[in-house]
Amino acid sequence: MTARRTSTPSPDLLALLDAWLPARRWYPVKGVAVRHEPWLSFALDVPAPPPPGAGDVPPGTRVDLHLVRLVGDGVDLVVQVPLVLVPTTGTTTDGTTADGSSTHGPARIGELVEDGATWEVHDGAAHPACWAALLAAAMWDLPPEHGAPHVDLADGRALSVEQSNSSVLLPATAGGTMLKVLRAIAIGPNPDVTIPRALAHQGWTGVPRPLAWLEVTWDAADDPGPAPPERSAHLAVLGEFVEGARDGFDLACSYAGQDASFADLASDLGRVLADLHAALRDAFGVGAPVDARWLVDDLRRRSDEAVASSHALARRADDVTAFWDRTAERLSAVAHVPDALPRLQTVHGDLHLGQVLHARRFGWKVLDFEGEPLRPVAERTRPDLALRDVAGVVRSFDYAAAVGSAPSAGWAVQARTAFLEAYERADTAGVDSGTTEALVRALTLDKALYEVVYESRNRPDWEPIPLAAVDRLLAGAG
Repeated sequence: MTARRTSTPSPDLLALLDAWLPARRWYPVKGVAVRHEPWLSFALDVPAPPPPGAGDVPPGTRVDLHLVRLVGDGVDLVVQVPLVLVPTTGTTTDGTTADGSSTHGPARIGELVEDGATWEVHDGAAHPACWAALLAAAMWDLPPEHGAPHVDLADGRALSVEQSNSSVLLPATAGGTMLKVLRAIAIGPNPDVTIPRALAHQGWTGVPRPLAWLEVTWDAADDPGPAPPERSAHLAVLGEFVEGARDGFDLACSYAGQDASFADLASDLGRVLADLHAALRDAFGVGAPVDARWLVDDLRRRSDEAVASSHALARRADDVTAFWDRTAERLSAVAHVPDALPRLQTVHGDLHLGQVLHARRFGWKVLDFEGEPLRPVAERTRPDLALRDVAGVVRSFDYAAAVGSAPSAGWAVQARTAFLEAYERADTAGVDSGTTEALVRALTLDKALYEVVYESRNRPDWEPIPLAAVDRLLAGAG
C-alpha cells in the first residue's frame, strides 16, 4: 500500500479544523493570527482485514493526511493533520455503532456533512485506523532477528505528554515500538529518520532504531513558491520502544529533589555523548576546523541581540563584552595550530536532558534528532560544533536542580563536573582540554543568554535560573 494524492479539505472540513487546530498542544504558533491554507493531501487505505487491536473499522472509513500551511505575518509553516472520517450510517442517536462501540471519544473533532453523507471526523494520530493505515503504507527496515513486519495494535495508546509531535505507544508491534506522527513538516529527508538509521546500521546502540517510516513526494507544480531542491517529506516514523525507560529530565529532577547524587548517571551520559559524536563522525564524516574569528563574531552578534532584549542583561553588557574579548584572545592563540580547533560535524543540535532516556537495562538512549522543527532541514542538518550539544546538557542540570528543588547549588555542580569530565575522557576529537573548556564556556553562555530572554518573555518566574548561570560564567566560575 502507498500514500496517494487526494483532494484537499473542503471548506466545511477546513472550518472544522480552523476551530480545532489552535488549541492543540503541538500547534506551532501561539498568540499569532494565521490562516490555514490547504496545500497537499494524501489518502491511505486501512488494511483489510485490519490488524489485531484495531477494533471495528466501519466500511467506507477514510484516512486522509492533510498538509496545511499556516500563513501570517512572518509565518509560513506546514503542519500535518491526519484525519479519520467514519461514516455515521448504522450509528444510533447516542453515537454508538450497531455492535455498541462508540464513534466519539478523545480523538473526535466533530461532524461533517459532505455530498449528502455524514461523517464523524477524528484526529488520526489518536485513532487505531490511522495507525494501521500508516504502518501499512510505511517503508520497513527491520533487523534480521525481527523477521517480517508484525503489526498488532493491542493496548496501543496515544501519549498525552506535551511535545511538538504526536506519539503512540504500540507495545505489541515489532517487539514494542513508538509511532511518532510528525506535526511540523519540513521539506526534505527528516534527520530524525536519517541520522538514527545511519547510527543503527553502523552498530551504535545508543539510539532507538527506526524500524519503519512514511515518506511522501509531490511534483514541482505543487510547490507554493520557487521549487525547492527537495520535494518530499517524512510524515511518520516507527522506532524501537525503550522498555522501562525514564525521561532524563524527570529522572534528574527526582534525584535533585531527594538531594541524591546524579554524578554517576551524569558521568555515564557524558561518555555516551562522546560516543555519539564519534559515531556521527564515522557515519557522516567531518568538515573543516571551525573558524575561530567567525565563531566569536557570531556569538557576539547573538549576545548583542540578547542584551538589547533584556533589562537584566543590559546591566551586564560590559561584562559580557569582556567575556567575548577573553574568548577571542584564547582562541586566536591556537587558531593557526594544526588540529587545535574542533572540526565541524553532524550533531544532535537540540540536546538537553529531555532528549534522552535512561533505563537500567539499556543505560542512556538519545532521542529526537530532528532539531528545531520550525527551522528548514538544511539549517538543522548543517555541520556544527559537537560541543554545542555538551553545552545544552550542561544547561539542563541547572534547570533540573531548580525544578526539582535541589537544596543546594552543590547538586548541579557535582552533576555538571562529572558529566564534563567523563565527556573529555571519552572524547576522541583530539582537541586540547584548554580549548575545549573555553569553547564549552562560550557555548554555555550563548545558550544561557538566550534562555534569559526566553524566560523573561514566557516564564518570568524562571528568569533567575539562567541569569544565575550568566553571572557564574561571567565571573569565571564553571
